[in-house]
Amino acid sequence: MNGKPVARLILGFALLAILVLPVVPTASAKVPVHVRAVTWDGRILLDRTVRAGTATVRTSGKATCLGGSPGSGSKRVPGATALGALQQAQAVRKPHRPLLISNAFDFGLGVCGVGDAVAEGEQWWELTHNHQPSTLGGEGTRLRKNDSVLWYLAKSYNLPSPDELYLEAPGKVRKKKSFKVRVLAFDDQGRSRPVAGAKLSVAGTGRTDSRGYARVSIGKKARFVARADGLIVSNRVVVRIRR
Repeated sequence: MNGKPVARLILGFALLAILVLPVVPTASAKVPVHVRAVTWDGRILLDRTVRAGTATVRTSGKATCLGGSPGSGSKRVPGATALGALQQAQAVRKPHRPLLISNAFDFGLGVCGVGDAVAEGEQWWELTHNHQPSTLGGEGTRLRKNDSVLWYLAKSYNLPSPDELYLEAPGKVRKKKSFKVRVLAFDDQGRSRPVAGAKLSVAGTGRTDSRGYARVSIGKKARFVARADGLIVSNRVVVRIRR
């Protein structure tokens, strides 16, 4: 049971045991939250809003990424949590089923895989809550309305975590009329900075300037994603044409 992922989980659940936590929503409450799951090589597995609430999570004896002796079973996770939201988000995306969850340790469940994206060797799933690393684990990370959750399959627990790209764009624009989008990056303290040179997924779009802006135009609905070398791929933003 070696490695940074297990150590962070142990620390997080130790803190959970000694700290007085804020009031937790009732088990029946559901709140809208945004859930993403992406990999170190830029694959976007999940990027959607769900109504997070109590979930039943299945565990597997094949979830060996954290070591120990995991077993098959199920566990009820009450309230709106990062783990429950992940389970609810992937349930509607057949290519990314099932979750591979470990129950090898008493301190809580651990994520090993989302669909075919399974942690191997030094890889591990980092959890970020509102652009800041969570030390409370998927079960202990409680969510409120409009929170954002990122599950990131990191290349190695021996490498520093890259900053997370964040894309800002309007939801509706006029057809073929130029508008601005902006790309920021959040560090592990939740501090943002503009990103120059970020590439957008829509064809014909230039890279961002020194303030993180790019001016673009579209003739039909478009899905924007920002990428930059060494940084976690951004959220996806759908921009529609105003009627």
